[in-house]
Amino acid sequence: MYKQISETETEIRSNVRGGSGDLAFRHLFTKDELGSRIDMMAEVTLEPGQSIGVHPHETNGEAYYVCQGSVTVTEDDESRILTVGDAEFCADGHTHSIRNHTDKAAKFLAVIASNR
Repeated sequence: MYKQISETETEIRSNVRGGSGDLAFRHLFTKDELGSRIDMMAEVTLEPGQSIGVHPHETNGEAYYVCQGSVTVTEDDESRILTVGDAEFCADGHTHSIRNHTDKAAKFLAVIASNR
């Protein structure tokens, strides 16, 4: 299956998981298009100061892959600065958050996979 950028939908979500700002989620494929194997696959834009708050993963895991800029990711109690090409995976039973600590926009790919 192929998708042009013009065929994707962007959703604006405010204060995601207690974070800050109005984040743009560009959904690359819908859950149905992914055969329900993946719960979400989206490119997320974080403007300066925006964040997704700390949240747990209990029946799924989530991967972040940085596509543009630099972000601070906290997994459980450990924080790291990630830049283009870096990634993080939060397995079930753990928590994570992400924040744009810079003065430029950042983008990352978020993929949530269920433990089915």
